[in-house]
Amino acid sequence: MAKIILVSKHVNATSWQLAQALKAQQHEVVLLTSYGETPRDTSGIEFMGYFKKWSFLEGVRIIPGLFGLQPQILHVLLDDDKMNAAQMVLSTFAKSHPTCVLTTSLLNIKNGLSRRNPVRYLVEESDIITCPTVETLGQLRGLDVRSNRQGRGILPPVLDLKNELNDEAIDSSELPLVANLKKSPYVVMPFNETRFNPDSDYFIRLRAVAQKYKVALWGTYAHWTLRDRKKFAAWMAEFQCADRWVLTGPLSAPVTQQLLSGSTALMLAGQNFTPVEMTEYYLRAIQSHAVLILDTRQTSVHSDLWKNTVNCWVLNHSQLQKDLIKLLAKSHLRLPESLSEKLAEDRHLIDSSMNELNRLYNKALNHLR
Repeated sequence: MAKIILVSKHVNATSWQLAQALKAQQHEVVLLTSYGETPRDTSGIEFMGYFKKWSFLEGVRIIPGLFGLQPQILHVLLDDDKMNAAQMVLSTFAKSHPTCVLTTSLLNIKNGLSRRNPVRYLVEESDIITCPTVETLGQLRGLDVRSNRQGRGILPPVLDLKNELNDEAIDSSELPLVANLKKSPYVVMPFNETRFNPDSDYFIRLRAVAQKYKVALWGTYAHWTLRDRKKFAAWMAEFQCADRWVLTGPLSAPVTQQLLSGSTALMLAGQNFTPVEMTEYYLRAIQSHAVLILDTRQTSVHSDLWKNTVNCWVLNHSQLQKDLIKLLAKSHLRLPESLSEKLAEDRHLIDSSMNELNRLYNKALNHLR
Protein backbone atom coordinates (compact mmCIF):
# COMPACT_ATOMS: atom_id res chain seq x y z
CA MET A 1 0.00 0.00 0.00
CA ALA A 2 0.97 3.68 -0.17
CA LYS A 3 3.15 5.88 2.03
CA ILE A 4 0.95 8.83 3.00
CA ILE A 5 1.82 12.12 4.69
CA LEU A 6 -1.36 13.48 6.26
CA VAL A 7 -1.11 17.24 6.90
CA SER A 8 -3.36 18.63 9.63
CA LYS A 9 -2.96 21.65 11.93
CA HIS A 10 -4.42 19.75 14.86
CA VAL A 11 -4.64 16.18 16.07
CA ASN A 12 -8.40 16.18 16.62
CA ALA A 13 -11.10 13.56 16.17
CA THR A 14 -11.16 14.15 12.40
CA SER A 15 -7.44 13.89 11.61
CA TRP A 16 -6.75 11.18 14.19
CA GLN A 17 -9.57 8.92 13.06
CA LEU A 18 -8.65 9.38 9.39
CA ALA A 19 -5.03 8.47 10.17
CA GLN A 20 -6.18 5.37 12.05
CA ALA A 21 -8.55 4.38 9.25
CA LEU A 22 -5.78 4.72 6.65
CA LYS A 23 -3.44 2.64 8.80
CA ALA A 24 -6.16 -0.02 9.17
CA GLN A 25 -6.22 -0.16 5.35
CA GLN A 26 -2.50 -1.11 5.50
CA HIS A 27 -1.17 2.30 4.42
CA GLU A 28 2.01 3.69 6.00
CA VAL A 29 0.88 6.96 7.59
CA VAL A 30 2.90 9.95 8.80
CA LEU A 31 0.81 12.67 10.49
CA LEU A 32 2.45 16.09 10.03
CA THR A 33 0.99 18.52 12.55
CA SER A 34 1.66 21.33 15.01
CA TYR A 35 4.35 21.27 17.67
CA GLY A 36 3.06 19.69 20.88
CA GLU A 37 0.12 17.89 19.22
CA THR A 38 1.60 14.37 19.36
CA PRO A 39 -0.54 12.11 21.63
CA ARG A 40 0.96 9.72 24.16
CA ASP A 41 -0.40 6.66 22.38
CA THR A 42 0.34 6.97 18.67
CA SER A 43 -1.14 3.54 17.80
CA GLY A 44 1.78 2.83 15.48
CA ILE A 45 1.30 6.03 13.46
CA GLU A 46 4.41 8.17 12.94
CA PHE A 47 3.95 11.75 14.13
CA MET A 48 5.88 14.84 13.09
CA GLY A 49 4.85 17.62 15.46
CA TYR A 50 6.91 20.27 13.73
CA PHE A 51 5.04 23.49 12.99
CA LYS A 52 4.88 26.29 15.56
CA LYS A 53 3.56 29.07 13.34
CA TRP A 54 2.80 27.27 10.04
CA SER A 55 4.86 29.97 8.36
CA PHE A 56 6.37 30.08 4.87
CA LEU A 57 9.86 29.66 6.30
CA GLU A 58 8.89 26.59 8.35
CA GLY A 59 7.34 25.06 5.23
CA VAL A 60 10.51 25.60 3.19
CA ARG A 61 12.76 24.20 5.94
CA ILE A 62 10.88 20.92 6.36
CA ILE A 63 10.61 20.04 2.67
CA PRO A 64 14.03 18.30 2.27
CA GLY A 65 13.46 16.01 5.24
CA LEU A 66 9.81 15.46 4.44
CA PHE A 67 10.35 14.34 0.88
CA GLY A 68 13.40 12.36 1.92
CA LEU A 69 10.71 10.01 3.26
CA GLN A 70 9.64 9.51 -0.39
CA PRO A 71 5.88 9.84 0.17
CA GLN A 72 3.58 8.66 -2.59
CA ILE A 73 0.68 10.80 -1.35
CA LEU A 74 0.55 14.17 0.40
CA HIS A 75 -2.96 14.50 1.85
CA VAL A 76 -3.88 18.00 3.08
CA LEU A 77 -6.79 18.11 5.53
CA LEU A 78 -8.57 21.50 5.68
CA ASP A 79 -11.25 22.06 8.32
CA ASP A 80 -12.64 24.95 6.26
CA ASP A 81 -11.88 27.02 3.15
CA LYS A 82 -8.73 28.78 4.30
CA MET A 83 -5.08 27.78 4.38
CA ASN A 84 -1.81 29.06 5.79
CA ALA A 85 1.60 29.77 4.23
CA ALA A 86 3.15 26.42 5.22
CA GLN A 87 0.26 24.48 3.68
CA MET A 88 0.74 26.46 0.46
CA VAL A 89 4.46 25.58 0.37
CA LEU A 90 3.84 21.88 1.02
CA SER A 91 1.09 21.56 -1.58
CA THR A 92 3.11 23.47 -4.20
CA PHE A 93 6.13 21.23 -3.70
CA ALA A 94 4.00 18.07 -3.74
CA LYS A 95 2.40 19.12 -7.02
CA SER A 96 5.83 19.71 -8.59
CA HIS A 97 7.10 16.33 -7.34
CA PRO A 98 6.63 13.85 -10.22
CA THR A 99 6.00 10.79 -8.02
CA CYS A 100 3.67 12.34 -5.41
CA VAL A 101 -0.12 12.54 -5.53
CA LEU A 102 -1.53 15.77 -4.04
CA THR A 103 -4.82 15.09 -2.23
CA THR A 104 -7.00 17.70 -0.56
CA SER A 105 -9.90 17.02 1.80
CA LEU A 106 -12.03 20.15 2.15
CA LEU A 107 -14.35 19.54 5.10
CA ASN A 108 -16.37 22.74 5.00
CA ILE A 109 -16.89 25.61 2.55
CA LYS A 110 -17.76 28.58 4.72
CA ASN A 111 -16.74 31.74 2.87
CA GLY A 112 -16.64 30.51 -0.73
CA LEU A 113 -13.84 29.87 -3.19
CA SER A 114 -13.32 33.31 -4.72
CA ARG A 115 -10.27 34.12 -6.85
CA ARG A 116 -8.69 35.78 -3.82
CA ASN A 117 -8.88 32.55 -1.82
CA PRO A 118 -5.74 30.36 -2.19
CA VAL A 119 -7.83 27.26 -1.40
CA ARG A 120 -9.42 27.73 -4.83
CA TYR A 121 -6.05 27.18 -6.50
CA LEU A 122 -5.20 24.25 -4.23
CA VAL A 123 -8.43 22.57 -5.32
CA GLU A 124 -7.68 23.29 -8.98
CA GLU A 125 -4.16 21.84 -8.72
CA SER A 126 -4.95 18.75 -6.63
CA ASP A 127 -4.85 15.27 -8.15
CA ILE A 128 -7.62 14.19 -5.77
CA ILE A 129 -10.22 16.35 -4.03
CA THR A 130 -12.70 15.06 -1.47
CA CYS A 131 -15.63 16.76 0.24
CA PRO A 132 -17.95 15.48 2.99
CA THR A 133 -21.22 15.74 1.02
CA VAL A 134 -22.53 15.80 -2.54
CA GLU A 135 -23.67 19.40 -1.98
CA THR A 136 -20.18 20.54 -0.97
CA LEU A 137 -18.66 18.75 -3.95
CA GLY A 138 -21.19 20.54 -6.16
CA GLN A 139 -19.79 23.90 -4.99
CA LEU A 140 -16.57 23.08 -6.84
CA ARG A 141 -18.26 23.23 -10.25
CA GLY A 142 -16.84 25.86 -12.57
CA LEU A 143 -13.31 25.86 -11.18
CA ASP A 144 -10.44 25.81 -13.67
CA VAL A 145 -9.12 22.33 -12.85
CA ARG A 146 -5.66 21.80 -14.34
CA SER A 147 -5.96 18.05 -14.91
CA ASN A 148 -8.83 16.27 -16.63
CA ARG A 149 -7.84 13.24 -14.57
CA GLN A 150 -8.59 14.86 -11.21
CA GLY A 151 -10.38 12.39 -8.97
CA ARG A 152 -13.28 13.62 -6.88
CA GLY A 153 -15.12 11.76 -4.17
CA ILE A 154 -17.23 11.95 -1.03
CA LEU A 155 -15.26 11.53 2.20
CA PRO A 156 -17.18 12.51 5.33
CA PRO A 157 -15.31 12.70 8.64
CA VAL A 158 -14.57 9.15 9.80
CA LEU A 159 -17.29 7.69 12.03
CA ASP A 160 -15.15 5.59 14.33
CA LEU A 161 -17.48 3.47 16.45
CA LYS A 162 -14.50 1.57 17.86
CA ASN A 163 -13.40 4.79 19.58
CA GLU A 164 -14.77 4.31 23.07
CA LEU A 165 -15.45 7.11 25.53
CA ASN A 166 -12.40 8.16 27.50
CA ASP A 167 -11.90 7.71 31.23
CA GLU A 168 -12.95 11.27 32.03
CA ALA A 169 -13.95 11.64 35.66
CA ILE A 170 -17.61 12.23 36.49
CA ASP A 171 -18.45 15.37 38.42
CA SER A 172 -20.91 14.25 41.11
CA SER A 173 -22.78 17.55 40.75
CA GLU A 174 -23.85 16.47 37.23
CA LEU A 175 -25.63 13.27 38.31
CA PRO A 176 -28.84 14.79 39.77
CA LEU A 177 -29.58 16.41 36.39
CA VAL A 178 -29.95 13.07 34.58
CA ALA A 179 -31.74 11.45 37.54
CA ASN A 180 -34.36 14.22 37.59
CA LEU A 181 -34.81 14.18 33.81
CA LYS A 182 -35.51 10.44 33.79
CA LYS A 183 -38.67 11.01 35.83
CA SER A 184 -40.49 11.91 32.60
CA PRO A 185 -39.83 11.59 28.82
CA TYR A 186 -37.44 14.24 27.55
CA VAL A 187 -35.86 15.37 24.27
CA VAL A 188 -32.29 16.67 24.06
CA MET A 189 -31.56 19.72 21.88
CA PRO A 190 -28.03 21.15 21.44
CA PHE A 191 -28.07 24.74 22.67
CA ASN A 192 -25.70 27.24 21.04
CA GLU A 193 -27.87 30.37 20.81
CA THR A 194 -26.01 33.65 21.31
CA ARG A 195 -29.11 35.49 22.61
CA PHE A 196 -32.85 35.11 23.10
CA ASN A 197 -34.97 35.87 20.05
CA PRO A 198 -38.60 34.67 20.33
CA ASP A 199 -39.04 34.96 16.56
CA SER A 200 -36.10 32.71 15.67
CA ASP A 201 -36.83 29.28 14.24
CA TYR A 202 -34.83 27.60 17.00
CA PHE A 203 -36.98 28.96 19.82
CA ILE A 204 -40.21 28.31 17.92
CA ARG A 205 -39.15 24.66 17.51
CA LEU A 206 -38.08 24.49 21.15
CA ARG A 207 -41.48 25.71 22.26
CA ALA A 208 -43.26 23.15 20.09
CA VAL A 209 -41.19 20.29 21.52
CA ALA A 210 -41.59 21.54 25.11
CA GLN A 211 -45.38 21.44 24.77
CA LYS A 212 -45.11 17.65 24.29
CA TYR A 213 -41.87 16.62 26.05
CA LYS A 214 -39.56 18.11 28.61
CA VAL A 215 -36.51 19.57 26.85
CA ALA A 216 -32.90 19.22 27.99
CA LEU A 217 -31.02 22.10 26.39
CA TRP A 218 -27.54 20.65 25.93
CA GLY A 219 -25.35 23.67 26.61
CA THR A 220 -25.33 26.86 28.65
CA TYR A 221 -26.57 30.44 28.52
CA ALA A 222 -23.87 31.78 30.83
CA HIS A 223 -22.91 34.23 28.05
CA TRP A 224 -26.46 35.70 27.94
CA THR A 225 -27.40 38.92 29.69
CA LEU A 226 -29.59 38.64 32.77
CA ARG A 227 -32.31 40.46 30.81
CA ASP A 228 -32.31 37.78 28.07
CA ARG A 229 -32.45 34.99 30.64
CA LYS A 230 -35.49 36.52 32.33
CA LYS A 231 -37.22 37.17 29.00
CA PHE A 232 -36.66 33.56 27.93
CA ALA A 233 -38.03 32.15 31.19
CA ALA A 234 -41.09 34.46 31.00
CA TRP A 235 -41.69 33.52 27.36
CA MET A 236 -41.65 29.79 28.15
CA ALA A 237 -43.99 30.38 31.11
CA GLU A 238 -46.37 32.29 28.85
CA PHE A 239 -46.86 29.10 26.83
CA GLN A 240 -47.28 26.90 29.94
CA CYS A 241 -43.74 25.52 29.57
CA ALA A 242 -42.15 27.02 32.68
CA ASP A 243 -41.19 23.62 34.05
CA ARG A 244 -40.66 21.95 30.65
CA TRP A 245 -37.02 22.88 30.05
CA VAL A 246 -33.64 22.67 31.74
CA LEU A 247 -30.12 23.73 30.74
CA THR A 248 -27.52 21.01 31.21
CA GLY A 249 -24.42 23.20 31.37
CA PRO A 250 -21.06 21.61 30.44
CA LEU A 251 -21.11 17.82 30.91
CA SER A 252 -18.42 15.15 31.10
CA ALA A 253 -18.45 12.49 28.38
CA PRO A 254 -19.87 9.70 30.62
CA VAL A 255 -22.74 11.90 31.86
CA THR A 256 -23.41 13.05 28.29
CA GLN A 257 -23.82 9.41 27.33
CA GLN A 258 -26.25 8.89 30.24
CA LEU A 259 -28.18 12.00 29.16
CA LEU A 260 -28.54 10.75 25.58
CA SER A 261 -29.24 7.10 26.41
CA GLY A 262 -32.08 8.08 28.75
CA SER A 263 -33.69 10.49 26.28
CA THR A 264 -36.70 10.02 24.05
CA ALA A 265 -34.69 11.58 21.20
CA LEU A 266 -31.78 13.83 20.29
CA MET A 267 -33.13 16.56 18.01
CA LEU A 268 -30.59 18.11 15.64
CA ALA A 269 -33.06 19.13 12.91
CA GLY A 270 -32.95 22.76 11.86
CA GLN A 271 -29.54 23.59 13.33
CA ASN A 272 -26.53 24.52 11.22
CA PHE A 273 -23.58 22.29 12.00
CA THR A 274 -20.40 21.63 10.03
CA PRO A 275 -19.90 18.06 8.75
CA VAL A 276 -17.31 17.53 11.51
CA GLU A 277 -19.79 18.66 14.18
CA MET A 278 -22.56 16.52 12.66
CA THR A 279 -20.32 13.45 12.72
CA GLU A 280 -19.50 14.05 16.38
CA TYR A 281 -23.22 14.24 17.24
CA TYR A 282 -23.89 11.09 15.19
CA LEU A 283 -21.13 9.24 17.00
CA ARG A 284 -22.42 10.20 20.44
CA ALA A 285 -26.00 9.31 19.52
CA ILE A 286 -25.07 5.92 18.05
CA GLN A 287 -22.87 5.01 21.03
CA SER A 288 -25.73 5.99 23.38
CA HIS A 289 -28.46 4.22 21.34
CA ALA A 290 -30.31 7.55 21.11
CA VAL A 291 -33.11 8.18 18.60
CA LEU A 292 -32.09 10.94 16.16
CA ILE A 293 -34.36 13.63 14.69
CA LEU A 294 -32.61 15.10 11.63
CA ASP A 295 -33.49 17.23 8.63
CA THR A 296 -32.91 16.50 4.96
CA ARG A 297 -29.81 18.71 4.75
CA GLN A 298 -28.15 17.02 7.71
CA THR A 299 -28.65 13.53 6.29
CA SER A 300 -26.33 14.42 3.40
CA VAL A 301 -23.45 13.72 5.84
CA HIS A 302 -22.96 9.91 5.95
CA SER A 303 -26.01 9.70 3.70
CA ASP A 304 -25.85 5.89 3.36
CA LEU A 305 -26.71 5.46 7.03
CA TRP A 306 -30.08 7.14 7.29
CA LYS A 307 -33.48 5.52 6.71
CA ASN A 308 -36.42 7.73 7.66
CA THR A 309 -38.89 6.06 10.07
CA VAL A 310 -36.58 3.00 10.24
CA ASN A 311 -33.46 4.10 12.15
CA CYS A 312 -34.10 7.87 12.51
CA TRP A 313 -36.69 10.57 11.93
CA VAL A 314 -36.00 12.93 9.00
CA LEU A 315 -37.86 16.23 8.64
CA ASN A 316 -38.03 18.07 5.33
CA HIS A 317 -35.82 21.15 5.72
CA SER A 318 -38.10 23.26 3.50
CA GLN A 319 -41.13 22.60 5.74
CA LEU A 320 -39.43 21.78 8.98
CA GLN A 321 -41.94 23.24 11.43
CA LYS A 322 -44.85 21.52 9.68
CA ASP A 323 -43.07 18.14 9.73
CA LEU A 324 -42.08 18.63 13.38
CA ILE A 325 -45.69 19.17 14.42
CA LYS A 326 -46.67 15.95 12.61
CA LEU A 327 -43.88 14.05 14.34
CA LEU A 328 -44.84 15.36 17.78
CA ALA A 329 -48.41 14.19 17.20
CA LYS A 330 -47.21 10.57 17.23
CA SER A 331 -47.84 8.58 20.39
CA HIS A 332 -44.13 7.68 20.66
CA LEU A 333 -40.84 8.13 18.79
CA ARG A 334 -39.52 4.57 19.01
CA LEU A 335 -38.00 3.13 15.82
CA PRO A 336 -37.95 -0.45 14.48
CA GLU A 337 -34.18 -0.54 13.90
CA SER A 338 -31.23 0.40 16.10
CA LEU A 339 -28.50 1.99 14.02
CA SER A 340 -25.79 1.02 16.51
CA GLU A 341 -26.77 -2.66 16.31
CA LYS A 342 -27.03 -2.50 12.51
CA LEU A 343 -23.55 -0.99 12.19
CA ALA A 344 -22.09 -3.59 14.53
CA GLU A 345 -23.35 -6.27 12.12
CA ASP A 346 -22.59 -4.47 8.86
CA ARG A 347 -19.33 -2.49 8.74
CA HIS A 348 -19.52 -1.75 4.99
CA LEU A 349 -21.85 1.20 5.65
CA ILE A 350 -18.94 2.94 7.38
CA ASP A 351 -16.08 1.49 5.33
CA SER A 352 -17.53 2.43 1.92
CA SER A 353 -16.12 5.99 1.96
CA MET A 354 -12.63 4.71 2.85
CA ASN A 355 -12.89 2.17 0.02
CA GLU A 356 -13.74 5.03 -2.34
CA LEU A 357 -10.70 6.99 -1.14
CA ASN A 358 -8.48 3.97 -1.77
CA ARG A 359 -9.88 3.70 -5.30
CA LEU A 360 -9.02 7.37 -5.93
CA TYR A 361 -5.52 6.88 -4.50
CA ASN A 362 -4.84 3.84 -6.67
CA LYS A 363 -6.17 5.50 -9.83
CA ALA A 364 -3.99 8.60 -9.30
CA LEU A 365 -0.90 6.52 -8.49
CA ASN A 366 -1.40 4.42 -11.62
CA HIS A 367 -1.44 7.59 -13.75
CA LEU A 368 1.99 8.54 -12.32
CA ARG A 369 3.63 5.25 -13.25
